[in-house]
Amino acid sequence: MFSKKSSKQSLGGGKCKCETGYENVNLVAQPGCAEDDAAVAALPDTWEPKHSGPILKKYLQEREQKHEQLLKNMKEAAAEVNGKIDVMTRNLAEDLLAHIQQNQRNMDNIVDECSEICIPISKEIRTKGLNDIYQCFNHRIDDIVRFKLEALALERERADGLRIILRDHFQKLIDVGHLTPKDLLYDFDQRIYDINQQLLSNCRAYTELEARLRVHADESLVRMRSALNQLSLGVAMINRGRSAQPWLREERLSSRRTTSAVDKNRQSFDPSIKKILGEVEEFEECVSCLVQAYRAAVMKVFTGFSGKLSVLQRDLGSHHAIHDINNSSCEMSDLQQLIERTLRRLSSSVHQKQTSSKDLLAITGADITSMQKSLWSLGECFRVTYTILHDAGHLWDSHMLRLALAQKLTIAAVEDMLTSNDTLELANEMSFNVALEQLRCSSDVDKLQQHFEVIMTMLERTSDLYMQHSQAEIGRLQEFMNLPPYMSRTLLAEFDCFLEKHRRPTLQSVASMTSQPYSGSPKLAQPTALRSPLPRAILQTELQEIALQNWRNGFLESFQSNMSFVPEELQHQAQMWVEERASALHVRYSLKLVSNSIRTERVKAARDARLAELRYHENRLESHLAAVYNLIDALPIEASEFLSLDSQYLYPLCKWISQIQVDMDAMIEPLDPEVRRLKMLSYGPRLAKHRSLFEESLDGAIEQYKRQMEHRIQEGRISNVRFISQIRLFNEGGRYAAPEASKTCAALVKSADALEICANRAMDALNHRRNQLLALADQQLLPLQRVIEDVYKVGGKSQDKKKPLPPKKK
Repeated sequence: MFSKKSSKQSLGGGKCKCETGYENVNLVAQPGCAEDDAAVAALPDTWEPKHSGPILKKYLQEREQKHEQLLKNMKEAAAEVNGKIDVMTRNLAEDLLAHIQQNQRNMDNIVDECSEICIPISKEIRTKGLNDIYQCFNHRIDDIVRFKLEALALERERADGLRIILRDHFQKLIDVGHLTPKDLLYDFDQRIYDINQQLLSNCRAYTELEARLRVHADESLVRMRSALNQLSLGVAMINRGRSAQPWLREERLSSRRTTSAVDKNRQSFDPSIKKILGEVEEFEECVSCLVQAYRAAVMKVFTGFSGKLSVLQRDLGSHHAIHDINNSSCEMSDLQQLIERTLRRLSSSVHQKQTSSKDLLAITGADITSMQKSLWSLGECFRVTYTILHDAGHLWDSHMLRLALAQKLTIAAVEDMLTSNDTLELANEMSFNVALEQLRCSSDVDKLQQHFEVIMTMLERTSDLYMQHSQAEIGRLQEFMNLPPYMSRTLLAEFDCFLEKHRRPTLQSVASMTSQPYSGSPKLAQPTALRSPLPRAILQTELQEIALQNWRNGFLESFQSNMSFVPEELQHQAQMWVEERASALHVRYSLKLVSNSIRTERVKAARDARLAELRYHENRLESHLAAVYNLIDALPIEASEFLSLDSQYLYPLCKWISQIQVDMDAMIEPLDPEVRRLKMLSYGPRLAKHRSLFEESLDGAIEQYKRQMEHRIQEGRISNVRFISQIRLFNEGGRYAAPEASKTCAALVKSADALEICANRAMDALNHRRNQLLALADQQLLPLQRVIEDVYKVGGKSQDKKKPLPPKKK
């Protein structure tokens, strides 16, 4: 029959669900996880192992050697690129130098060819020579520009080559790992900055070289043109464009003069003719000295006037000499003293060159007087011209200062308004930031929508405030347009005073100017009457004086005719100034609107993000609570329906009962009553044994199920605790608001209490199920036990009948 061992084997034949339903998960982190990489990355850059062995030391040395070798290779590649570009640049410079030298030789050949034709040269030859010189000059400029472009292209090629070398070696150095990527990036950024600075420096050097070469070319052009002008001295002074430049005096002191036949045959004449010729030669020498001295004096006056004009231009630009009458009169007196010193120098230089011949003095005296008058008249004309320019320039200068003062006051007022508006807008920014932070920390959807509506209303008010501030700022700037009428009336009044002071003079002829008495230096002797025609130099000065008078008349006439455009021009300038500043204010307003729209997008994004977080928290909590409450609902039901009598996890009681029932039914056939009784009586202990084995298997299954159920309940408790531990407020680095966290914790605590109640209910249901299964087993055994009891009772009675009677006593 069955033993205890066979019953255990039958129980272990199939695995129980309570054994396979739970896996013991080890919650301790194992070494070698992904967090190790994060821990290594968190180490400081200067971290070194405390105890380094020879292997690590050798590895670090090899890495340093590889790093140094890569740097050396990079320097060699950079030196190769620089050497290649330097050779190409040197070739370009040598080609340019050869072209410039050849161009200069071509210009010199043009001048030499013109000088070999005839002296003085004709106007056509001079024009043709100038055209050839201009053509050579243009070729030189083209060569200079081409050199600069090619040199700049080479410099860009140099910079690109160096950048490519740095880019190729950067990843190699990172792979070596001797330096951190941060240090390498900083080093390479510095190298790229040095390359860019070198490129800018070289480009600036080529630009300066181009400027110097252009200046050198201009000087060569001026020298060649002056040489041609020197060769054309035979042309009338009035028809000449301009005289020879001062620096040509070192090369060519005087024009070439052809020798006359009188000089060749001077010795063949008699002594009287020699005397006449000597006086003529002396006269020519005196006239030449006189003309040269006069020209030097005129040049001195021109130079002084040019210097005064330069000072005037500088003063007008600096706005510090407005209506300075003393300074203006001082400058006029300086100019007058300059003219008088020039006149005295002219008189002394001429008288030193003259001989004691009274005839020569009589001939040249009138010319000297005319030259003095002409020079004084020219100086006076310059003085008047300078006075007009001085007064006119400072009139406009004073107006510009008034305008600048008004503009500064307007800008200061606008800036004050901007400051106050910015202060108010900054206060609104603070309230916006507070509201945005409240929106980001909303505890539920209703409060989130409420904060969102408040912020959107605030942004709309801010947009209206921006528009009001912009209109006020532009309106304050537009107040500047009220000033142009007053400023135009002031300026027109000053212009009237200027025209009243400087009336237009009448033109004087050359004869009337020369007939005026000279009131210059009293030391000069009274000259005799004019016996010779005016020299061409004096005539040129007279024409220049007439040109200055015409210019003054034209200037004053143009000044007076353009006074009607002053109000319109001032209004236009003020409008342009206001529009220019208003455009900046419009840009400021547009930037504010853009920033406001960006804030709107930020608010919407924050609202969507917080709404997603709230929904995520809600769904997560609902999912967790649903799992917990499903466990709470399922455990009592599972306990109440735990197993059945014919379950494979229990002792097969039903099978053995059925087998015994079959055996007992087979004994209905005719058998020996005693045999039948004995067999029936043997089933009693067997039934008791089967019931005890069934009860033991049931108790074992129930104990195992209890452990499984307690483990599931413990998992629920742990999940609740873990959920609560993961709830962090915003100030703790989490994403939970305080009310939201309180609500979530309350729901979790409630579910934990429900778990405890569920555990008690499940235990009660499981005990009830045990009793129920034992009762069912007893019901299955009860019919067989009754049959056995009946057989036992019947067998006892028959034994009593068969007992022999005890013997009687004798």
